[in-house]
Amino acid sequence: MKKSPVEVWLWLLLVMNPHNPKTLALLEHFGSADILARAIRDGECEGLSDSEKQRAVNTRTREVRQIMEECGAHNIRIVTLDDAEYPSLLKNIYSPPIVLFVRGSLTCLNNAVSLAVVGPRRPSEYAVRAGERLCTELVKLGTVLVSGLAVGIDTVAHTCAVRAGAPTIGVLACGQLVNYPAENEGLKKRIVECGGAVISELLPHASVDSGYFQQRNRMISGLGIGTLIVEASTRSGCLLTANHAIDQGRDLFCVPPGDITRESCMGVVPYLRDGAIPVFDHLDIVKEYMCYFFSRIDADELNDRYHRSPARKQAAKQDRRYINAQSKQPVQQEPVSAVKESMQEEAPTLSEDKLNGLPEIQVSLSKLVEKSPSTVDELMELSGVTYAQAVEALTELEIAGLLQLMPDGKYHIV
Repeated sequence: MKKSPVEVWLWLLLVMNPHNPKTLALLEHFGSADILARAIRDGECEGLSDSEKQRAVNTRTREVRQIMEECGAHNIRIVTLDDAEYPSLLKNIYSPPIVLFVRGSLTCLNNAVSLAVVGPRRPSEYAVRAGERLCTELVKLGTVLVSGLAVGIDTVAHTCAVRAGAPTIGVLACGQLVNYPAENEGLKKRIVECGGAVISELLPHASVDSGYFQQRNRMISGLGIGTLIVEASTRSGCLLTANHAIDQGRDLFCVPPGDITRESCMGVVPYLRDGAIPVFDHLDIVKEYMCYFFSRIDADELNDRYHRSPARKQAAKQDRRYINAQSKQPVQQEPVSAVKESMQEEAPTLSEDKLNGLPEIQVSLSKLVEKSPSTVDELMELSGVTYAQAVEALTELEIAGLLQLMPDGKYHIV
């Protein structure tokens, strides 16, 4: 999309109004904001409503300039859809905002894991404890938390970030010059001071409208690669954010309810049943984005947690290939079927060219998999590397197209 002046984008915003999905469709059709604005002015843009046509006639240049002057006077930056600073994750949602009014900086979203965090305005003590623990640990690893600056869990998420001096993104349900919620006016300032941003797609003086919260929620989920629901009732607005995340193709994480007899925390149950990722500690989120976190995570902590898991301990016992503790004899393996033998004979192999230049640990694991498709547990046991080292190397090999994790839980040569 060709870059257009800010004045043109503001004029379009005044004519089309925020969160109007028709705007993006027209932009894609005409190719730029300039051409679209000219077509609207000249009456050559089909599909406009009567009210949109009327606003096009009535909107004057002085209104646009007044908005720009007011934004400048209050340190509100205007970031348009064709700006390089515009968040790429947000650009890829349905009906992205064509203009963002920003206080602070959006650069924290570059090359970082951003996670939307939502929950009720009146959370239970359990939700507050869980939210504080999860957010504190995620912030330590450089996660940028995104939330809606409401009281309750939103405030918990933002506060955990600013307490650590880390950036966070707050998405307003009103204009930048409206003091809502009043309790969080100081928090907004701290967010900006810590390198984060407070953003809105609404004009600076736009008041709070109950009908807008759902539209705001699409931005919250759209700014994260995943969304964490800390707590939600069966009628909670948080579920709208969850639905947006699903529609946007983002990951959905849910803290299991603290009390399955209380309606106020049962809203996440259907999502957990349908495949949302349950979160018992921050590492349940970290492991989903391992390639982003490896430079920051404590590998020993992850490895210890892995081996403390009862399920992993049992799996390790079942998969062990060395000595039977009772008989001191090699464990007898079941016969391999003729079909399986045929598959192994036809399995692809790794050439030296493919392995050339790879780190030693990747070469070692690749050769083990080439010899026999293996699980992470088996590869750890055979190679002597830690869980964190194994997963990092295997992830890199998957990205390089040399290995593939199959439904049987084993890595195979591609």
